[in-house]
Amino acid sequence: MKEFVAVESEDGTAILRVVKLADKMAARAGEEVEFTIRFDNISGKKIGNVTIMDNLTRRLEFVEGSDECSVEGEFINEVNEDDSLLLRWEITAPLEPSTGGIIRFRCRVR
Repeated sequence: MKEFVAVESEDGTAILRVVKLADKMAARAGEEVEFTIRFDNISGKKIGNVTIMDNLTRRLEFVEGSDECSVEGEFINEVNEDDSLLLRWEITAPLEPSTGGIIRFRCRVR
């Protein structure tokens, strides 16, 4: 599974590319799936206040303690409107041009 998102600033000068990958195309109940989110500042301008969010479906249960991020930030999880979890990483420092990071976490299929 691969998902791609590009977020552009209102003036079009700052662009954050976000790509999410899963290590499996299909998984059965009880199996774990590892997700990787790659985020990159692909513009020539520093980007501040970067927050990466991922809403899990009810079919996925977050594996506590499995979250890791290659850059400094705060990880927060909270119940979302679908009675699953919203995972959120608030990146501490602005992303310089041509820099980024990697987030990894695991979920168990219910």
